[in-house]
Amino acid sequence: MLKKSEQAYEGRWVGKTETEFATVAQPQVVEEHRRYWQSIVRAVETADFEELLGFSREAGRYQARTGMDLSDAIRRTIEATNMIELALLEHNNGEFPPLEIINELADLRSMIAMAVADGYKLEDKAKESELAGAAAKERLRVALIKQRGKYATRVLATGDEIAPLYDDGMVFHFVETGMLRLFNLLPNGRTITLSILSENDVFLQWRTESSTLSCLCAEAMGDACVISVSQSDLTDLIAAQPAAAIDVIGSFAKRMTESQVLIEDLLNNSVNVRLYRTLLELAEKFGRLDGSATLIDVPLTHQRLADMIGSNRVTVTRKLHELAERGIVENRRNASIAVVTEKLRRLAISDET
Repeated sequence: MLKKSEQAYEGRWVGKTETEFATVAQPQVVEEHRRYWQSIVRAVETADFEELLGFSREAGRYQARTGMDLSDAIRRTIEATNMIELALLEHNNGEFPPLEIINELADLRSMIAMAVADGYKLEDKAKESELAGAAAKERLRVALIKQRGKYATRVLATGDEIAPLYDDGMVFHFVETGMLRLFNLLPNGRTITLSILSENDVFLQWRTESSTLSCLCAEAMGDACVISVSQSDLTDLIAAQPAAAIDVIGSFAKRMTESQVLIEDLLNNSVNVRLYRTLLELAEKFGRLDGSATLIDVPLTHQRLADMIGSNRVTVTRKLHELAERGIVENRRNASIAVVTEKLRRLAISDET
């Protein structure tokens, strides 16, 4: 019965969009509501609510990012579930559907509203943490620039690299401007990218007597400027600016986490999933809306993407061509890529080839 009511639900939502908001529903938004409907159908049929609640939490996070009040987010969620009941009535010519379905939908309404609220609050906390981190890095930036004569300043052109450490100790790097590709050198001479760094990001190189050569390096993806602090100067910097200590520890922990995630990815996930997830991460960090897609405003050669997922350029080129044929990615000027994130996210979840 729920499945047969899908068209009525979709029609009601589109109608509400046109009357209440005086806008035409975009195809991707209609698709999003269809996914919402289908996840409710599966929840009712299987009594497995994890997919639906996960979807609802993500909806709450999205609504928080758009600046919507929590009360409005909850209200719209309830309105959407109300439209489901109206769609059921419409499909049954005004007769009430079976009571058990109505009761299940009433229970789901409460669960969905709570999940939306949880997602909204999670996004709020993440935003607060991000703002606090940005403020700390701005303080660190001011401290470094004020005493930059004490530190090494590296002006890099596209392709210039920060080499691995050959001496014992550590060096703390602060990206003043530009973008860097942070990567590890592998024994076979290949490289594997850990992350893309941008303005105000930091990274740490270290080497001890008992360790082999530290293979952490960085490559400029355009004109860039990096302030580098030696181990001896780092002590003074931390004493003057305690936020630097947090950045040093955070940088070390982040690189260790990235390495662990990368190893797990290489062991457990296909090339497809690694490519999809990498594009989604880049879209989240560097993306900006461009019509119905998200433009990743970073120069991404196919070789660079191959390095990021532990694959080769030929495979990445073939996969991107397949995604382009399906309307999921589009190559743009200056080696940038536009991505339809929702479609790509579904592929990443399903591990579809």
